[in-house]
Amino acid sequence: MKLELKQVAKLLDLPEATIMRWIRQGKIPAKFENGHYVFHEKQLKKWARTHNITLREDKLVEQLNDEDDITLYDAMRRGGVFFDIEGDKPEEVLAQAVSVIRFPPDVDRELLLEKLLQREELSSTGIGEGVAIPHPRQPLEKLSIKAMVATCFLKRGVNFNSVDGRPVFVLFIMLCGSTKIHLKLLSRLSFCLRNKGFVEILKGYPSAEALLNKVKELENTL
Repeated sequence: MKLELKQVAKLLDLPEATIMRWIRQGKIPAKFENGHYVFHEKQLKKWARTHNITLREDKLVEQLNDEDDITLYDAMRRGGVFFDIEGDKPEEVLAQAVSVIRFPPDVDRELLLEKLLQREELSSTGIGEGVAIPHPRQPLEKLSIKAMVATCFLKRGVNFNSVDGRPVFVLFIMLCGSTKIHLKLLSRLSFCLRNKGFVEILKGYPSAEALLNKVKELENTL
């Protein structure tokens, strides 16, 4: 499992600034991915044993079960941004998206895809303006996935039977472990999508950095 900076700080019971200093000094194993540092749990535990350091794993459990403070920016950064997703039908682009999104190794991708397709069969997740927000009908309590929103730009527009009839060019695949977090992230994403400037940025297929920066900017106005 990959851990973020704030999680490692909790595990070590140290300030995030101290962890960042250790990273710069090469004292702790970390990798720079998608604009931020991540830690692999197994490597971190091995490092801790070697340095006779005790990890506060109870703190990690608390964090995994309580993400009330999560922002849309956090969830989108965690989910990643992907381009040129292939497919001519909703089921094809969803299958391709699920295959490229970075999940923990124990996640059953086939089961996840099935849940997304079941929701799509119930009613389209296409909300208009070329945007769809696929998500399972029920929270993913039994899957080891932390709340995330994966942004997937399609290679070509796909008919999702959206409310305005426009083909979808971008998916925001929302995966959460609780209804509370799902509604919070959905509300924040809806807020961004009501901003015409944000929609225009989406249509320009922005870089991951530009997209996330705009999301952070809009969230800061809430």
